[in-house]
Amino acid sequence: MSTLLTPVITQDGLQAVFNATNDGLQARITHIALGDAGWVPDATVSALRSERRRIPVGQGERLTPTQIHITAVEDGNQIEYWVREVGFILDDGTLLAVWSNPDQALAFKAANVDLLLAFDMVMTALPADSVVVDGTGGVNLAPATASKQGVVRFATPEEARAGTATDLAMTPAGSRTHGDARYARTSHRHNWNQIDAKPSVYPPASHNHDKRYIQLTSQTRVTYGRVGTVARRSRVGWWNGYDDTRYNYVDIYPPGGYTMSHLIGFIGSIGAVHYAGDVDGNDSIWLKWHNLGNRIRVVCNNTENRAASQINYLAMWRK
Repeated sequence: MSTLLTPVITQDGLQAVFNATNDGLQARITHIALGDAGWVPDATVSALRSERRRIPVGQGERLTPTQIHITAVEDGNQIEYWVREVGFILDDGTLLAVWSNPDQALAFKAANVDLLLAFDMVMTALPADSVVVDGTGGVNLAPATASKQGVVRFATPEEARAGTATDLAMTPAGSRTHGDARYARTSHRHNWNQIDAKPSVYPPASHNHDKRYIQLTSQTRVTYGRVGTVARRSRVGWWNGYDDTRYNYVDIYPPGGYTMSHLIGFIGSIGAVHYAGDVDGNDSIWLKWHNLGNRIRVVCNNTENRAASQINYLAMWRK
């Protein structure tokens, strides 16, 4: 992020700005001077007290008519020092402004390590829009916005939970914190007057279910039961005649006053199967029902075929 500086405008710098504006131009900042002396500058100075490096400006932009953002890289490899004074140099070499503090260092430049610098320079002592930055197009450490790239800080959990900042980014954890705070997963209630766009009346709408459901009427009958089969087959051995209606069957007749044309639903299931004979791993059981015109015949059989079975059934009839 940027360091906010309010430097002292020098007399030489003020004169250079005056000369440029009289010519219809703007003074141009091209370099930054860095030194290691801490002191209290005034407008009469023309140089840093202990300049260690002078580096070209990488990027610059105007944030407000009197505030400029400047970025640069101190890439000196063999020197290290505390940055305690900063000078802003115009294209003709004039020291436009200087910042220093006798008790505070701005940064530390380590040997063989690049130092990225980003300043927001406030120049209320100069006319608005009188100074511009002429950079090399290098590293950009300007604050990011929704429309341009730049440097941005991640929101803290508290900032993510509040969800009001417009200049911060969120990590996945921050997004979850924000979502949990805004869209609480716990149950909650709303007062009736807090619900928008509710109708003033609730007339019942006419509808039907397109005959997808069985409609019970006074003419509907349900029959059900558990009954045993008859005519068990006596031959021992494998028998695949589950479609053969002659053996191990139960006949289900319509209730009084109804015929097979009134049948609207039938369910049959195996109630019990009794094996007799060689019961082993190749034994099978089955159930199948047939419409015989005037009754339902349910066949429930097994591969041993020598014992009666029991079935459960439910039938629905409607006139």
